[in-house]
Amino acid sequence: MKYGKIAAAIAGSLLAMGLSTAQAAQFTMKMANGPGPLANHYSHTPQQEFAKEVEEKSGGRIAVKFFWNFALGKNEKVLNLLRTGKVECIVTSEGHVAPYYPDVQVLGVPYLFINRQVAYEVLDGPVGQEISEGMAKKAGIRVLGWFENGGYRHYSSRDKPLKTMDDLKGMKIRTMTNPVHMQIVRSLGASPTPVSWPDLYAALQTGVVDGQENALATFRIPKLEEVQKHIMLDGHVYSINGFFVSEKWFQSLPADLKKIVTEAAAHATKRNREISQANFSMHRKYLEGKGVTISDVSAAEKKRFQDATQKPAIEMLRKEVDGALLDRLLVAVKAAEAKYK
Repeated sequence: MKYGKIAAAIAGSLLAMGLSTAQAAQFTMKMANGPGPLANHYSHTPQQEFAKEVEEKSGGRIAVKFFWNFALGKNEKVLNLLRTGKVECIVTSEGHVAPYYPDVQVLGVPYLFINRQVAYEVLDGPVGQEISEGMAKKAGIRVLGWFENGGYRHYSSRDKPLKTMDDLKGMKIRTMTNPVHMQIVRSLGASPTPVSWPDLYAALQTGVVDGQENALATFRIPKLEEVQKHIMLDGHVYSINGFFVSEKWFQSLPADLKKIVTEAAAHATKRNREISQANFSMHRKYLEGKGVTISDVSAAEKKRFQDATQKPAIEMLRKEVDGALLDRLLVAVKAAEAKYK
């Protein structure tokens, strides 16, 4: 009897703190993830803080449950489950949503955002919101926040030193199944080869592909420094992770819980960006200490990259996406550049 009273008291305390049990929760939020959780990680840490805030502020009405190491399946499968409401949340690259909502590809225009301030202004502004609403309506996936996926994407190789655009010619480069990313690689004289994230390490190790493109923080997650020894900081695409939730699930929430989830996601997005920015120098130092050669790219060389890739990518996009949305995005970018020049 004594122990029963103690257990009841503990359960009551947890509930009062917002740490809900499955029995007490009215709504469950399953969050699908890859490898992890990693400490001080630009995606994992904000997600965990999001979960704590949602459970506490909802008074236990929402229970957040994490599924790590692709327990619910690869990203492509999970996104399909998200659309039907069988999974509630995943934080993953916007490129994975392209098959369901092609218009999201506009965010992959090479050298679109000259710095983070421009990116934040556009993504958090009317155009970013328009993309989120369009995705919710057409694909059943809502964006609660545009996370930074470790920063800008850069090319790497196993054996070949990378210093200029010409060094990429003839290489087989792993990309996501994102037509824009694939077009960028083709414009640089290389061969784009889509490979799923869980299979990337093995594909690089066995030579299925020669190189890949990711932010330094993302590069480190599967320890690609073991199979890639050269990185060129060309920054061809500002890498984005969408904080994606099931639109079906989101609309099932009462107004007060929608507000709690939305505000917690905004706080998580802010934290994500802070961690991502702060960790760049640390990641570079770590990788160089592991024998990876990291080459900076001059402004003149970046202009060569831009000239070779941007026009073909935009021309291709006009055949695939809403051209008016693309135009609004480019106008918003110019306005943000003027503001943060």
